Amino acid sequence: MTILDRGLPSPGVSPDPVALLTPRSLDEALHLLAAEGAAVLGGGVGHTLRRHDRHRRDPASSGASHESDATSSDSPSERDATSLVSVGSLTELRTISWSGEHVTIGAGVRLGEIEADDRLARTWPIVTEAAGSVATGRIRRLVTLGGNVAAGDDSHDLPVALAAAGAVLTVRSVSSTRTLRIGEVNDLGGDELIQEVRLPIPSGRAGSAYEKFLSRGVWEYACVNVGAVVRLDDAGAARRLSLAVGSVTGGPVVVDPADLRGAVAGGALIDEVARRAAASTHPYGDVKGSAEYKSRMIAEFARRAMTRAVRRAEGTPRSGGEST
Repeated sequence: MTILDRGLPSPGVSPDPVALLTPRSLDEALHLLAAEGAAVLGGGVGHTLRRHDRHRRDPASSGASHESDATSSDSPSERDATSLVSVGSLTELRTISWSGEHVTIGAGVRLGEIEADDRLARTWPIVTEAAGSVATGRIRRLVTLGGNVAAGDDSHDLPVALAAAGAVLTVRSVSSTRTLRIGEVNDLGGDELIQEVRLPIPSGRAGSAYEKFLSRGVWEYACVNVGAVVRLDDAGAARRLSLAVGSVTGGPVVVDPADLRGAVAGGALIDEVARRAAASTHPYGDVKGSAEYKSRMIAEFARRAMTRAVRRAEGTPRSGGEST
């Protein structure tokens, strides 16, 4: 294990009262996290943003008070941490592996690596599209999958895509291993970290798509983000329909219109799924738009995501061909 010096703070910024620990293995990281006051550090992007946000809000350090963006609020475990356990470079967390039924993505895999993975793009385009929509290329080369998911931010891109795809998290501590759904990520204990994300490999005529709306047309947190997954039978009827909506209260919210299965995957079905997505979610008003405006955008972008997912499913071979 390496313990890095805290170094000198930026001008006008008070230093973090924490030690940065860099374990050499996952087991060592888990033992370090078991200590009181320890918290996980992935790629470091979120931590840096939260640190500067705290500085802006602290009159003692900045001389002025600024309203915080709700998306940047720090988690209690990190806010109270006396040590940060850096896991972003652990080789055990940096792999994408394939089995007969699942693809497993390590929590330390960078979003840029996910975006560039051709096999993943063919199998789960919703995931590679979500990864590619995050911020800029430079930031995507730093942000880890685990960090993006563990933040519990309803406007983050990967949780929406993964929730629609039915992903499962493998969560480790020094004494246990368990699984969580994406919507259960806030149940993570202070001594736990996400080891990997596991997705089923779709069978048959499957398609997926991710849509993100930026109200100002520049990089920012999403005003609305939606992921859609469909599977069709040979006759073009929907056998699976799944939609996840982010940037809403309690998000990502999964919409599963099970009663529509068996219907022909055409415009009427897509319109009904989009209507239900807007009706069953509760967006909040903020600088990006009112709740009413966001509801209209949820319906629109749910329609777009579902339309592209259906087109992809229609473009796959019948009777069990490879999904795209």
